[in-house]
Formats: sequence, structure tokens, C-alpha cells
Amino acid sequence: MNGKRFVVVADTHGDMVDEAAASAFFAFLADWNPQIRVHAGDAYDFRNLRKGASDDEKALSLEDDWRMANEFLGRLFATGKENHFLRGNHDERLWVCAGAASGLLRDYACDGIRRIEALMRKHSAKMLPYDSERGVLRLGKLSVVHGYHTGYVATRTHANIYGNVLHGHTHTIETAPTPHIFPVEARGIGCLCRRDMDYVNAKTAKLRWGQGWAYGTIFPDGSYEVFQARKVAGKFRCASEISAY
Repeated sequence: MNGKRFVVVADTHGDMVDEAAASAFFAFLADWNPQIRVHAGDAYDFRNLRKGASDDEKALSLEDDWRMANEFLGRLFATGKENHFLRGNHDERLWVCAGAASGLLRDYACDGIRRIEALMRKHSAKMLPYDSERGVLRLGKLSVVHGYHTGYVATRTHANIYGNVLHGHTHTIETAPTPHIFPVEARGIGCLCRRDMDYVNAKTAKLRWGQGWAYGTIFPDGSYEVFQARKVAGKFRCASEISAY
């Protein structure tokens, strides 16, 4: 039974991307060559726009953030047949500023939104908002969300709400099955960002972060298979050819 290959990556965070991990991801992408390509959110960091940003953070330029996020998305979507961008909470800061800020910040945010929308049009990518209902991508019987919960029970909570789902947001690699007559399992797919971002230096939650991405196949009847790429012994080890018996 033939199907469509897919890849889901999340939490690259613009200029906070880990360039070695990103290089490994794109090497894998060239081998796997999926038809369906999903960025599940936080492509941009936008730390300047976060609530509680310091004056020093607010004064920082966003140009490197823009450039590196757009380059990553452009490479991800370049040869995809079905491209999707699920905005994460960091990405959504631009939309919040466009609706709530005033003066130059609002104008900057509106211009930024136009830049992202143009990038999506260029690559025929569908964009979903950071919204717990409208921000859900369905791939057959599998859902993909950016993520709306954090902490040790976040993945199980996503399973309870969305059923079989892949999520980012927590930056962790973990699975959580839930009791059900049919198998239900949520997976946290990890991140590709660095762990030394200034605003998380004092947070112990970052010690659980894992770099990786998810990939697999969606079959014509909606069923699917999912594999997790993660770093082992300093390398990302992935099966790019799958045999069925």
C-alpha cells in the first residue's frame, strides 16, 4: 500500500536555530524527499516582542531572526508538494502586536505579517494560526499541532485532547499513550534550536529538551507510520528506506 511521505519539524526559533542540527535535518530531507512538509511552529523567535522583554532585548535587531527563519522555511518548502506552516506562540507575537500595539510597532508587525504571507504564497504553503481549535492540521488519522501545554504531563494532555497527535512547543522528545479501544498516542517531536537562549538560562525545563523531528508515511486509508529522529552518539540516525513484510 503506497502512501505519501511526510516530515514534521518544529521550534527552530529563527536565529536561535542550532546550525549543526539544521544541517543534519536538511541532509535527511534530501534523502527522505517527503511530499508533505510541515513546520509546526516557532519558526521565528521574536524575543523582542515577548511580554516581559527587557529594554535591551527590545532594542535588538530582528533582521537575523527574519533572515534565518525565512531561509529555513524556504529550504523546507522548496520542493514540497503539500506545505504547511502552523504558527507557534512565538510566531503569533507578530499577529498580537498587529492587533494590540500602536504606532511604529503595529506598523512593523503588519509589514512583517505581509512578509510571511508572501513567503507562504511563494511556496504554496497553507498557514494555520496559533489556535487550539483552528490551528490543528489533519494528516489522515494523525493530527499535528504546535502545542498548547507545557510540563511533565504536556504530551499526555495533548493525547487526551487531540488523540493521535504530533506536537512541538515543549522542545522535548517523548510519547504518551492513553487507554483506548483503539490506540491513541501523542508524541513530542523535539526542537532544532539551541539550548543557550538568554531568556531560558535559569529555567531547568531546558534540561529536558531534545533535538529531533518526526517523519513517516500517510497511507490512502488515513493510517500512518511515524518515526522519530533524535541525536544518538552525536549523530542524527534515521531510516530513510522502510521495508514492509
